[in-house]
Amino acid sequence: MTRLLFRAIAACSLLLAVSAIPLAAHAQEFRLRMGHDQPLGSMYDEGHQMFRKLVEERSAGRIKVEVFPAAQLGAEVAMLEGVRLGSIDVICANAANAATVVPELGLFSVAYLFKDIPHFERVIGDARFGKRIDELIAARKLGIRSIGFYSAGVRNVYSRKGSIAGPDDLKGVKLRVQNNPVEVRVWETLGAIPTPMNFGEVYQALQSGVLDAAENGLAVVESNKHYEAAKFISQTEHQRSLALLIINERKLASLPADLQKVVLDAAAQAAVHERKKDAEFVAAAADRLKAKGAVLTSPDKAKFVSLIAPIQNDVAKELKAQELLQIVRAHAL
Repeated sequence: MTRLLFRAIAACSLLLAVSAIPLAAHAQEFRLRMGHDQPLGSMYDEGHQMFRKLVEERSAGRIKVEVFPAAQLGAEVAMLEGVRLGSIDVICANAANAATVVPELGLFSVAYLFKDIPHFERVIGDARFGKRIDELIAARKLGIRSIGFYSAGVRNVYSRKGSIAGPDDLKGVKLRVQNNPVEVRVWETLGAIPTPMNFGEVYQALQSGVLDAAENGLAVVESNKHYEAAKFISQTEHQRSLALLIINERKLASLPADLQKVVLDAAAQAAVHERKKDAEFVAAAADRLKAKGAVLTSPDKAKFVSLIAPIQNDVAKELKAQELLQIVRAHAL
């Protein structure tokens, strides 16, 4: 009797062990490390937090997402290298910074490509646009993939010395630009002295006088308190910032097929959410900046446009980015 009981217990134990194998496999947990260079509560942070929420909910906890804001994982160019190496899984990178590894993206450093937010949205909503970006990245064999498009408002010039009414006021001005040769060319054309610098160094450089001016979106100027060091904000609205949401290809491929879909779907939705929040932040930022002592002015943009217009065709040709420019212009209704 004892022997029969022992055999029965052993059989049950074996059955339980075997049946537990697929459960253990199903319960495998994956982790994603995400980074961005803006403060908590910023437009990038809104996008990343929405991505985290959607991924963790839809994966039923099988994927855990850690968000590292405020350049905790480094400046954008450094984070981009981290994604390539696999030490970081997901980041967002402004096109100007992404152009350090995909030069064709330098096209988006040319001023006045997009008329307004609807124009911007029509372009990134065009399947041809996303496909072309994918092709350009794939051709470089970087081990990364674009999974969405963020925005960082419309960029304006802000200075510690005084308002900018036109290109003449930029002559000799040491102006921070993103680390991209097209950015340098644009601002040299406008008469400034372009000074590439990591974003995290800009506040102190303005405060100390190493820089005279910089350019960025109003919400970014506000959230990073740059108005404290450079209160004269000239709404040149010269560039609508395109940022790519980027993932390490090996990391994505390591996920089961169902979780890959969760990640890609969440990225698409998080990007829409980020762009919506960015537009809201920009709309509200102007009044808040004025209340905080910033001086906002509206220069004659036509003078800037006339100088920049010839550069668009030249840069597109030099970068072999004519197809991207054609798509952008096709949506300028």
